[in-house]
Amino acid sequence: MKKQFLIQKNNVRFTIACCVLLIGIAMGSNLAEAYTFEEENEVLYVESRDNETSGEREGHHPDKAVYAYSDQAQLTTMVYMALLWSPQPIVIPRPQFPERQIGNDPSMPVLAPRTEQVLDTHKVTATGYTAGVESTGKGPKHPQYGITYSGVKVRRDKETVSTIAADPKLFPMGSILYIPGYGYGIVADTGSAIKGNKIDLYFPTTKQVYKEWGKKDVEVQVIKQGAGKCTEKMLEELSEAIDVYKSVPDSWLDKAI
Repeated sequence: MKKQFLIQKNNVRFTIACCVLLIGIAMGSNLAEAYTFEEENEVLYVESRDNETSGEREGHHPDKAVYAYSDQAQLTTMVYMALLWSPQPIVIPRPQFPERQIGNDPSMPVLAPRTEQVLDTHKVTATGYTAGVESTGKGPKHPQYGITYSGVKVRRDKETVSTIAADPKLFPMGSILYIPGYGYGIVADTGSAIKGNKIDLYFPTTKQVYKEWGKKDVEVQVIKQGAGKCTEKMLEELSEAIDVYKSVPDSWLDKAI
């Protein structure tokens, strides 16, 4: 039953195609403005066979100028109409999606840097710290509470960039690192126990320090070598760039900071 229905459907399409072709041939004999089709670089250009001036010279009104379809124009029209009503199925190509960057963590809201963006890699021991007494000896009432060595406020933002502490001799202030499992961090702070291959990652609470991080040995990627400073303006601009591109764009890395 299904096969018979498909045969009938194809017959109907074939009949419609024949009717359309006959109509096209009939229209070709009528008085109408004609065009010739010229193929050049796989593009069909349409140009008027005559113009209004020539029509006036022959004693015809421009609105009543007489033209005729060329054989090539008729044939091209019939071929296009036949293809339009062809019973053959239309094959839609499979869309091509860009490949994911190597080393991306699906749980992270940001993308890992591209291979060509990585300046250097270091295997470090990363711990977590807060702005509170347990990490800095300062309470909320202290005038320097939440203020890093560079002068900017501590921040933790998984979707853009966070402040971290490191040894300035290894990672100068303003250096941008990608820490797997943590995201992008900018060196803005130091610590008496943070020397050599040790870094401290900022978290708002001690609960988050132990639940989300603890202590890990990770291989961090350096994508920007700092110039010895970190400012609120730098943080805001970097945060906005990562928010848009989900990674640090080359245009920002090329900026002198």
